[in-house]
Amino acid sequence: MAFIRNISWLENVLWLQWFAAATALLMSTTVGLMFGWTSPYLLRLTAEDSELPITSNEGSWVASLLNLGRFLGAFVGGFCVEYLGSKQTLTALGVPLIMAWICIMVADSVIWLYVARILGGISVGMSFSSFPLYLGEVSSPTIRGTVVTLAMSGFSFGTTIGNAMGVYLSMKVFAYVSIVPSILFVLIFLWIPQSPHYLVRIGKLEQAEKSIARYNPGANSKLEVQHLKEFVVARDGLSFMDRMREMNIPRNRQAMIISIMLFFFMQFSGMNSLVYYMEITLTDAGITFIAPATLVIILGVLGIAAGWVSIFIADKFRRKALMIVSSAGVGVSMAAYGTHFALLDGGFDPEPLQWLPVTAGVIFLLFICIGLIPVPNMILSEIFAPNIKSVAACFASISIGLFAFAASRSYQPLVDVIGESWVFWLHSFLMVLSIIFAAIWMPETKGKTLQEIQNNLSEK
Repeated sequence: MAFIRNISWLENVLWLQWFAAATALLMSTTVGLMFGWTSPYLLRLTAEDSELPITSNEGSWVASLLNLGRFLGAFVGGFCVEYLGSKQTLTALGVPLIMAWICIMVADSVIWLYVARILGGISVGMSFSSFPLYLGEVSSPTIRGTVVTLAMSGFSFGTTIGNAMGVYLSMKVFAYVSIVPSILFVLIFLWIPQSPHYLVRIGKLEQAEKSIARYNPGANSKLEVQHLKEFVVARDGLSFMDRMREMNIPRNRQAMIISIMLFFFMQFSGMNSLVYYMEITLTDAGITFIAPATLVIILGVLGIAAGWVSIFIADKFRRKALMIVSSAGVGVSMAAYGTHFALLDGGFDPEPLQWLPVTAGVIFLLFICIGLIPVPNMILSEIFAPNIKSVAACFASISIGLFAFAASRSYQPLVDVIGESWVFWLHSFLMVLSIIFAAIWMPETKGKTLQEIQNNLSEK
């Protein structure tokens, strides 16, 4: 009897939901490699003995064009989610990513790098337009936050791997290595079933029942399909302009403002400044007790560990608490960075101050991974009704691309004008605003169904 009970327990484990999250993790890791490529090669490319010499201004464009592509990818992703569904969009984003690695393989001028970064950015934009929606549609409320956080952790994982690879590999070999998981992700995701939400939306009810049975073996497929039909019925017959008008309904407008503001605080937390310029920043900070490139890798590994911890706490703590604590920790780290550079500007010896930027980097990575990175994506996957979810995700992804491009492109010019200390203090001030926003305006969605969240927004 015990054996039979164990078999019954195994049958009810949500294997496909976890497998889908793991495959999304592979996707985000591969995309993360494009982020991780920046820090080591930006320093190499702008050096005098560079294999492909570029100016500091060209280097700034190489860093920021990834986010310009991300902005374009938001439009592509929104269109694909609308007409192909979130799962097919995730599969399709592998195409520009593979093309980006090919461009780096053949690069003999900075133009190839510009094209590669734009193509890579398109994949990033498509990923943020689709993976939170997909995981929100196929995962159960009890693990929804965990699976979204699991997928999000791949971006920091891939970034760290990219930082490490950049120390030891040439730029072209890096591309050859990185194209392999890009192809593998596409091949695996082709096998995964379509979201039942999307299948109900296009009227394929029998396929939707089969999809539910695979994603959630313990569920009553017919009953779930009926609930989904009731939930998405408002979408039937709506044109794109109709859905745009739906966005102007108070609860939807409120949800959109909340999502955009959360992504604003994420992108202007200092994340872009450190991800793209970490090695340069540590060099300018006077770090000599260890090679800055090695320290970048160590901090990246710490960030991965923090990301994995966040997976286990995502559905154990309230979303508000995670966002507030994360913003506070990141604000402290940014203030510490600013103080360090202010002391250097004041003529202090950098040798005894080396502990400060290292400690600030540790605090930053520990805290950003528990809230500022995963929570906005959790909220995006939870807060919108199905009839406008694709439009909302498109708007959110467009906003992310614009914010990320502005943050990464403005960093070096701001440093040149006001200095590094004031740039980091500005990030710290924005984190204070993030705490206030999360405490007052951000809704709590932990453990609630999509319908309950919508009802709560309607009551406000």
